[in-house]
Amino acid sequence: MPEALVERGIRCLLFDLGDTLWYRESQDGWDQREGAANQRATDLLRQHINPSWLPKLDDHALGHCLRQAFDAQVRTTIRHTPLLEPDAVQAIACVLRTWGSTQVDLTLCSALFEALRVRIPNSRPLFADALPTLTELRRRGYLLGIVTNRLWGGQAFHEDLRSIGLLDYFNLEHIAISGDLGLRKPNPQIFEYTLNALHVSPRETAMIGDSLSADILGAQPLGIYAIWKPKPWLSKWAKEHATAQPSQASSTHQPISAWTFPGEDTADTQLAETLETPAAPSTGMLVTDDDYILAHANTSRDYLEQFRQGEIRPDRVIEHLNELLDIFPEVNMP
Repeated sequence: MPEALVERGIRCLLFDLGDTLWYRESQDGWDQREGAANQRATDLLRQHINPSWLPKLDDHALGHCLRQAFDAQVRTTIRHTPLLEPDAVQAIACVLRTWGSTQVDLTLCSALFEALRVRIPNSRPLFADALPTLTELRRRGYLLGIVTNRLWGGQAFHEDLRSIGLLDYFNLEHIAISGDLGLRKPNPQIFEYTLNALHVSPRETAMIGDSLSADILGAQPLGIYAIWKPKPWLSKWAKEHATAQPSQASSTHQPISAWTFPGEDTADTQLAETLETPAAPSTGMLVTDDDYILAHANTSRDYLEQFRQGEIRPDRVIEHLNELLDIFPEVNMP
């Protein structure tokens, strides 16, 4: 570990989830699982909503329409208040009102939101090196936490984390979920929630995530060491451009409370619209539960371009989680 990190005394590692510890399964498999969730929501609509208030569509199209309208409502809300997680139940209610429903039952809206959930097991495989890396980091004495942007939290999400083995490494009280807290990365308060739970300072902490906008620009203003693990299709490009950047030690980080978001994070949405980036998979990735577009004020320049220009500088760029084992040795206990 570089001498600078030894002096910092890092003893806590925070992780993002999507495209950091796990990835989304094949598009065909995802489409099937999302289609099943859409059908559950459609069944509820047919049972409880006046047919005259619903779009004249078959079940498949109606479920897809509901999800698209819900996603659009959530993204619009995020653009207006990017540091706060939208109220998902109210977002469903807004969609139903737009469709013409004059009386909206919030209990039904909550049930529709839950019906749209795509459960984690079998839909988000862990990276092959995720559990071995976490095992070794814990053995070396590191405190582990999670800070994640996702609407679907709660008991069902806790059950999913337990099912795939992550609760063997992370205590629930050390996991900050935006949908449960009402706060979204890069809001400093969602990072502070986990830091306070772990009783560590930002200087003792590193954040590992795939998002320049949420993870890197969220962690660095607090003084957290920020490690960017780009999505796999971006990794080669990111490492090439990281080596051409000036030393991170000379940079300063503007407090997030004063930040004007400078662009759309295409690394978050898996769109390849930036200069010199490789093409994204032809089918792309659907923007669903944990991969929403961060609000942007100026779409002429996105976060990847700013990284390429050296304006956003992660403290470290890695391709695989097991590279953390080369960065962080045994914790030096006081």
